[in-house]
Amino acid sequence: MEALVEAGKHDRKILVEEMIVGREIECAVFGGGNAPVEASGVGEILAAAEFYDFDAKYYNSDSRTVVDPVLPEGATERVREAAKAIFQAVDGYGLARVDFFVKKDGGVVFNEINTMPGFTAISMYPMLWEAAGMNKDRLVDRLMEHAMDRGRV
Repeated sequence: MEALVEAGKHDRKILVEEMIVGREIECAVFGGGNAPVEASGVGEILAAAEFYDFDAKYYNSDSRTVVDPVLPEGATERVREAAKAIFQAVDGYGLARVDFFVKKDGGVVFNEINTMPGFTAISMYPMLWEAAGMNKDRLVDRLMEHAMDRGRV
C-alpha cells in the first residue's frame, strides 16, 4: 500500500500489475501479410543480476542466453502457438519477438511483444532462428524479401 501512496504523489494514474512467478521465455516470429506466420523455438535469458538491466545485458559476462531451455511438458509449443496468435492479433508484419512467463505448472502468461527486436551478436531474435536452422544471412535475406513483397501488394 505504501508504494501506491508514493506513486500517487507523482501521478494521478497508477498501473498495478499482478506478480507472475515464472521464467521469462522468448520466441521469435516472422511473416504476416500473405506469408504464413512462423515461430522459432524458444529461449531464455539468465541474468547475472537481480534485474536484466543495461549493465547485466552488456557488461556482465555471467549473464547468458539459453536456446531451447527445458520447460514443463507442452510449454514450448504453447509459447510458440501463442506467439504466432499474438503477432497475428496485432496485424504484425515482418518480425517480432514475443515474450512470456512460464510458470512451474507449465502455464504460459503473455508478457510483451517487441516489434523491432535487436539484431546484435547477443540478440535473442537471430539466435533463435539460427538454432532453428536459419543463419543470419538467410534471415536478413528473408526479411528483406518479405519487406519488398509488402510494397508489391
